[in-house]
Amino acid sequence: MRIRKIIVIIILFIGLSACVSSQLENPSNHSSGDSPALSESLTAEELSTLTPTRPATQTVLPTSTLTATSVPPTSTLTPTASPTPEPLEVFSSPHLRTGITPVTYIEDECSYLENRWGEDKSEPGTIVVPFMFHSVAKPGRTIKDNTTISMERFEYFMAKANELGFSTITTEELIGFLYENEKIPQRSMILIKDDRSAGVTELFMPYLEEFDWTLTLAWPTTDLTGDDLWARMESLAVSGRLDVQSHGHDHIYIQDYTPLEEIKEEIYRPIEVIQEHFGTAPEAIIWPGGNFTEESIAMAEEAGFKLGFSVYSNGPIMYNWIPLREEQIIMNAPLMVLPRYWSPDADVALMHALSVSQDVIDYAESIKQEELDYLSTYCQPEGSE
Repeated sequence: MRIRKIIVIIILFIGLSACVSSQLENPSNHSSGDSPALSESLTAEELSTLTPTRPATQTVLPTSTLTATSVPPTSTLTPTASPTPEPLEVFSSPHLRTGITPVTYIEDECSYLENRWGEDKSEPGTIVVPFMFHSVAKPGRTIKDNTTISMERFEYFMAKANELGFSTITTEELIGFLYENEKIPQRSMILIKDDRSAGVTELFMPYLEEFDWTLTLAWPTTDLTGDDLWARMESLAVSGRLDVQSHGHDHIYIQDYTPLEEIKEEIYRPIEVIQEHFGTAPEAIIWPGGNFTEESIAMAEEAGFKLGFSVYSNGPIMYNWIPLREEQIIMNAPLMVLPRYWSPDADVALMHALSVSQDVIDYAESIKQEELDYLSTYCQPEGSE
């Protein structure tokens, strides 16, 4: 009997174990309300042996710190970049000789266009034709050098220039034109008298008075010696017909090997002498012999000179347009190595300059609208929208 009870208990235990195992393997088969009933039918010791293994801990994503009323940060808009303008084309006349290249000197294209097309400015095609005169031969005299012009040729040139509508300008007017395109006659010239020649300055005076012209005087200041000569030059200057500029002091041909002290005297001494006798400071240096170096150009600019003239007859000069040769271009100072025509070719030079001028007039008209569009698109005043 006792053995039978033991067998019954064993059978009941096996049955209960099988039932619990089924519950654990298939928990979805029962409602959540069934689990407490199951736990109540087991002892604590039995439950401890039946507790399932805990599942792996899940990674919890961080909760957003934004509340319902939070405003997301405003995105920063990158402004659309303005299109980069193409560089303006540099005009070149077919009438320029081989080896002559037009050079510009104004970097700010907006300033250039504002002056080029602005009101009360010189019109496109306005030219300045510089001429240098050394001496004029008396009638009947044989000419043996290439710097002297015959009296007949001189008289013909002066009459022809007036007939073609040319007017002279002073150095001050030339500076205003080249720097800011200030208004000057469309056909302008500057007559430069190089070196001292007895009586030649007076030879110009009748034409200067008749045509209301001026003569730019370029004498080495050591040539102005003697009270009589000074008195005569000062009286001519009072008339307003002389524009006195520098042509050096001792007329030294400046080279790379020229001592610094000599260059200094050649540049600075004429300023003192001209101020003393004429009451004005020269603003242009007509390089003695046409010679210049990078060092002498830098020194002349430091001394206050705004223009310099070479002896190369390359063509007429215009606002932001200087025709130069390679030996001038490498100086990187176009306004300090300006070209000028020689007097023996003066009448031919007039016609050559007019041809270049007409080329520019035609070209400017063809691109006027394009340049005005550039001006309105890329050259708005500061603060405008």
